[in-house]
Amino acid sequence: MLSKNEILEGYEKFYGQTLSKEDVFKIFDSVDIDKSGFINFTEFVMASMNEKEFLSDEKLLSTFKNFDKSGSGTIKTTEIKEMLAFGKQIIDEVIVEVVK
Repeated sequence: MLSKNEILEGYEKFYGQTLSKEDVFKIFDSVDIDKSGFINFTEFVMASMNEKEFLSDEKLLSTFKNFDKSGSGTIKTTEIKEMLAFGKQIIDEVIVEVVK
């Protein structure tokens, strides 16, 4: 059985901040078919099999919002550079940790 907070913590650990807490909870609520407040094994397997159905639109919109820092509805070249530089920073930090 997985709680909302466990799902949120796991999502943040493996996917980063591509979705807001509210978006992760919306996904949780759609997966929690019996509305028990937990995702059981059967619900988890069903969601895993239908991951694209549950995540694609929400994840795409959230990722777009992460790039669109100004909230203008368009992604500027500077915003793309900023996000790519952030990704390089994370990779560089991981490499430093592995080398240690």
